This record gives sequence, C-alpha cells and structure tokens, in this order.
Amino acid sequence: MKIIADNGLYEVEYDSEHYDNLEVVRIDQICEITYVTMKNTLTGEVYTFEADKIRRFRKIMKLMPAAKENLVADNSSYSL
Repeated sequence: MKIIADNGLYEVEYDSEHYDNLEVVRIDQICEITYVTMKNTLTGEVYTFEADKIRRFRKIMKLMPAAKENLVADNSSYSL
C-alpha cells in the first residue's frame, strides 16, 4: 500500500465512464495488479480503479494547504 499526499484534484476516464473532482487516497499492488483508490471531494464517494484500465488520468487542480495565520506579534514593539 502506498499513501499519497498530493493534494490535487483529478479527472479519470475509466470503462467509458467519466469521473471528476477526485483526490488520490492510496495506491495498492495486489498480485501484480495496481489499484488506485480515489475519493470524490464533493460527494464523498470512494472509487477503486485498476490502473491498467484507466484510459485518461489528468490533474485538473492543485490544492494549496491552508495558510496558518500567526496572531502573535513578531516582537514586543508590535505588542499592545
């Protein structure tokens, strides 16, 4: 099992079906077959695809991690 922390959204074409707004959850290799598990970020549905049967795999967006705001003053001159 390989855990992926890519933070991107993908679209996949698999067996003449189109899936979008997917994020990679994990990649497994079982008996020489690679499986890609993805989750739809809007509906919460989870799909597992055989990697060899994916016809199209395209990154549509890179998600940026939330920026943490530091509410503490840099030094004492900026303190109240």
